[in-house]
Amino acid sequence: HLSASATGAEALPLEAAIEQALAHNRELVRGALDLQGDRLALEQAQTAVRNVQLVPEGTAGAGSAGREWRAGLRAEATGAYGTRVSAGAAARQIAVDGGADVRRGEIRVAVSQPLFRDFGPLVRNEPVALASDSLLAARRAWERDRSALVVRVVELYEALILLRHQIERDEAFAARMERLWALADARERQGRAARTEVLRMDLQRGEAAARLEAERSQLEVQFREFADLLGRDLEAEFRLTPPALLALEIPDAAAALAVALDERPDYAQALQDIDTADRQLRLARRGLLPDVTLAATQTRYGEGADWSAAGDLDQEDWFAGLTADMNLDLRGARLAAARAGVDAESRRQVAEIVRSRLALEVETALAAYRRTRTELDIAGRNRGLAANRAELARALFEVGRAGADPVSDAEADQIEAELKELAARRAASVAAYRLLHVLGTLVPAPPELLRTARK
Repeated sequence: HLSASATGAEALPLEAAIEQALAHNRELVRGALDLQGDRLALEQAQTAVRNVQLVPEGTAGAGSAGREWRAGLRAEATGAYGTRVSAGAAARQIAVDGGADVRRGEIRVAVSQPLFRDFGPLVRNEPVALASDSLLAARRAWERDRSALVVRVVELYEALILLRHQIERDEAFAARMERLWALADARERQGRAARTEVLRMDLQRGEAAARLEAERSQLEVQFREFADLLGRDLEAEFRLTPPALLALEIPDAAAALAVALDERPDYAQALQDIDTADRQLRLARRGLLPDVTLAATQTRYGEGADWSAAGDLDQEDWFAGLTADMNLDLRGARLAAARAGVDAESRRQVAEIVRSRLALEVETALAAYRRTRTELDIAGRNRGLAANRAELARALFEVGRAGADPVSDAEADQIEAELKELAARRAASVAAYRLLHVLGTLVPAPPELLRTARK
């Protein structure tokens, strides 16, 4: 049986519960695996962009004129500006039917440099930039998930304590009503109390018993949910201790918003999306430029009937020139550039929307924190008044100076005031953690994920 006060259960302070959830929550663990996949995708993109290839080459075949084979090795590298350099060596043999074999050896060096459209790091590094943007976005979302998880842990932790206290209060209320009902029933038989008073107390006893049954069932379900949130076995038992209320120094709304803008990774992501859209716009405008490549090759080779002649490499070929490929119908490229411009402007609007939403969230969280603290003070005062009234009503009833209705009313008001104070305390505790979550300081994100890293 799960209970917040089970004797043999594991003692679990709130801080330890938060640590366990951050380390073992199954959704967070799955998110961490997804992040690892994004990191591998980034490494793959970096390898593809900056890769130096060493490629063996070989062909063999036969045709109507004879047989031919070729074998060689080629190395190729591409620089940041798109400059591609390749060098290779190959040996070739042609067996001519009815004639002498021809053997050829060669060394070839080639250089190509794209101009205009594909020139520079902007085009060359785009796959890496996209993979990096994707990883940063995933990391920021994961960090917000961690912070939201802490708030959820606090909510469930405080809800379990509140529910346990409700059960204890209702058990005490049921016991008191049982005793008072017995006393009222005895007085009715003596003619000193009305039948309606006895029936009312009997009804309150039944209602208390029904509440207890529902609360105990709810407690067990919520403990299972709590164990799942922590990544623990659903049958795990815990002893929870009411945590101290966080006492926060509350800044004004403008200062709090400044903190949120600096500490919230989702706002940094909105700014990152603007940079990504601007980069995509520059790339789209490149599509309006011609695709021109400057290329040069030099080949030294030798040919002869034997391999010694082929290895002399006493002959040379070379080529230098331009190649171009351009679609004269630029309507598609212009539309792509216009669409990229619209997307860039849309990203700026989204960033403003996120900023406004953050301002509203900060003001709401600040107001909730202040309101719940005030409500907690009022609830504590009301609980004291209700307790004094109930104590006086019980004393008067027991000595026969008051009827059953006033004491039953006072008992009901006392239990309601006690539960309202407990609920107010839970609300104040959760509001403090939620305020820190809104400000982005509950689980601080790494600096490279924040707006300050962009300054």
